Amino acid sequence: MQLKIYSISHPIIQILSNITTTEKKNPIISYCHYKNLGLLLMYEILRKYVKVQTIYIKLLYSTKQLKLTDYNDRYLVITDLSNNYEIISNVKTLIPNIEIVNISYINTIDKKNLTKHREAINEHTQIFILEEQLENIKIIDLITYLTSTQKIPIDNINLVCVKSKQTILKQIGNIYPNVKVYTTQILYNK
Repeated sequence: MQLKIYSISHPIIQILSNITTTEKKNPIISYCHYKNLGLLLMYEILRKYVKVQTIYIKLLYSTKQLKLTDYNDRYLVITDLSNNYEIISNVKTLIPNIEIVNISYINTIDKKNLTKHREAINEHTQIFILEEQLENIKIIDLITYLTSTQKIPIDNINLVCVKSKQTILKQIGNIYPNVKVYTTQILYNK
């Protein structure tokens, strides 16, 4: 089975993702672009996963209608904050039941922050591993840890990145063909 790759083609996201390919970057403008890019990227992806329930409250002379997310649904965004802070900084404002988990890829995957959030993970939890550029082979180690140790179904694990290298996509596809990858660009080998 082939890897499920979804290209995020929203025009604003495509325009903002251009900043990642320019060589001369103004740090202030770059920060704002990454901040908005991360917010819009996660917004586009979460549209598929967020379920809204309508609640009607009967008042004395009228009815009030509220739109709420399902209380059981959880969303975990796993990322290395030291590399991806700009992208992730506004994501927490999207919906109330989203958590951000910081991990480190320096030598081995820092699993202690993942185990702290273990009680929040259930069968309704969607996990998003967010990277600016998907190029690190340790992503496969992280997916292995989540599926084997944490017992998270592979269908609940999603990779989110602005850019992804073709070589790492092939490696992930060979081992985990059911992982969904959301990206704006695929970088091919030259």
